[in-house]
Amino acid sequence: MNADPATFTAFVEERGAGLLRFAVALTGDHDLAEDLLQGALERVYRKWDRIARRGDPESYVRRALVNATRDSWRQRQRRPERIGLRDEEGGSYAPWDEMLTRKAVGGVVERLPHRQRTVIVLRYWADLTEAETAKLMGVSVGTVKSQAHRALKALREQLSLDDQANEPVRGAGR
Repeated sequence: MNADPATFTAFVEERGAGLLRFAVALTGDHDLAEDLLQGALERVYRKWDRIARRGDPESYVRRALVNATRDSWRQRQRRPERIGLRDEEGGSYAPWDEMLTRKAVGGVVERLPHRQRTVIVLRYWADLTEAETAKLMGVSVGTVKSQAHRALKALREQLSLDDQANEPVRGAGR
């Protein structure tokens, strides 16, 4: 192990919170996200000098998290139960309308198949390009495009159905 503890520690201090938010978005479970991030960082530490020399250790850790999440879902034979609703500082306060919107979207996102959910998180939450997403997931750009298309279609349909279900019935209460 030839890892430089100072540069690794500086990387974790600088990017750790963002990587944890990324892991929570992928898994939908804060505790599982912490475990997966810890495991990924342990593996990265063993190869830190080589990874740091390549110039983009965050990308390496993100890919490790994507792979670990996929492996976790395969092992458990289930999808995550819920997506977190914590704000950037880790608290739970959010304005009421924003909270309802996040909860509705999060509920639909958590029901997406693993690959579609991963594409949505990488493309729209982590703001990666299609090429970056494809590279991180180990798939083609075409796969990213088709999975994003299917996921967005499912989100639109489900959120539209939810809106229709919540509309007040005209003439009720007369």
